[in-house]
Amino acid sequence: MPQRRPGKCRVALISLLTRVLLLNGVLVLLVGCSVAELERVATDGGSFDASQPIASQAKTGTSPLQSGSGLLAVESVIMRGQQDVQGTAGQFRRLAVGAVEEVVLQQPVAVGGVDNILYIVDATLKIVFQYDLTAKLFRPIKEVAEHFTGDPGRIYVAKDHSFYIVDTLGKQVLHFAEDGSLLTRFQDLANLSRPMDVVVDELTGNVFVADGSFSHVIVFNSFGRATRVLGRRGSGPGRFRAITALAVGSDGLYIFDRLEEPPVQVLTWDGAFRYAFGEDALIYPTAAAVDRDQRVYVSDQSDDTLRIFQDGNLLMTFGGAGSSPGRFRTVSGLWVNGDRLYVADSLNRRVQVLRINPNAAIPAVSGR
Repeated sequence: MPQRRPGKCRVALISLLTRVLLLNGVLVLLVGCSVAELERVATDGGSFDASQPIASQAKTGTSPLQSGSGLLAVESVIMRGQQDVQGTAGQFRRLAVGAVEEVVLQQPVAVGGVDNILYIVDATLKIVFQYDLTAKLFRPIKEVAEHFTGDPGRIYVAKDHSFYIVDTLGKQVLHFAEDGSLLTRFQDLANLSRPMDVVVDELTGNVFVADGSFSHVIVFNSFGRATRVLGRRGSGPGRFRAITALAVGSDGLYIFDRLEEPPVQVLTWDGAFRYAFGEDALIYPTAAAVDRDQRVYVSDQSDDTLRIFQDGNLLMTFGGAGSSPGRFRTVSGLWVNGDRLYVADSLNRRVQVLRINPNAAIPAVSGR
């Protein structure tokens, strides 16, 4: 009868104990790890560090990426989904074939929405999608493509579900009805050379278009006629050098400039200077939105973060470069609707939905 070899048994036992200990260690690490951080580790590599959360408050004397805040949280990510079917033929196809065509976002560059419908502009596909946030279905509005000279850009969605889209190469802004039919072209060869962004004063119907070449904002009436210009090239209040984005708040019109200091100026609808902010806090603002509590959300292309301001003061920084939820690769569009912030995370080929917590513990801010 052959003798047992105790050496191998001891080796097997040690190996088993080692695996158990390693598993326990992993479980201990996972206890304090959020879903977003787990996905970051899995996607971007690296290790989890509970002391370095995605969101952070800005504190005097510390890096804005050092301490946590509960103002923003990732709720969902929109990357793909089923296409909505319209009419009798579409419903018959769904019943006969089963699955319908899947939509996969390629380059979402702008986002806007009203009620429960989100509008997503895909520059690569040259399509505007209406995305039903309840049914989780895409409805493509392909008709818009024939009206663009270049790629579609920023979008403004009005309360009546019509929408305005920037065509930078075509030196125009186009206004479409909800079904995609063209309503109005906004053009002015003398004053509009490189449109960058568009917002609308829905009380008056006036349309405000930022021009990146002339460094001013041209104002159109609702019929497409240019009526006046706000600002001019230069430095100082009411002057600009490289406008990149516009946003609307109760204070008026927010204008963002990547070369001017401070990089954010707030004007009245008539163009009177109110105040400026963002100096030493923003390097390359690319998109912006303002919520009902007058918090201003600005994307900074220099480090792929969102900077949140209130009363001209930096409250916190959110995000950073990466592909996990809560991280970004070129934020080209922002939109606030209620307690949700929608982020066009362009190079990650997705739209991120962030929940805004209005009761978040935000440190008191000082004056400008």
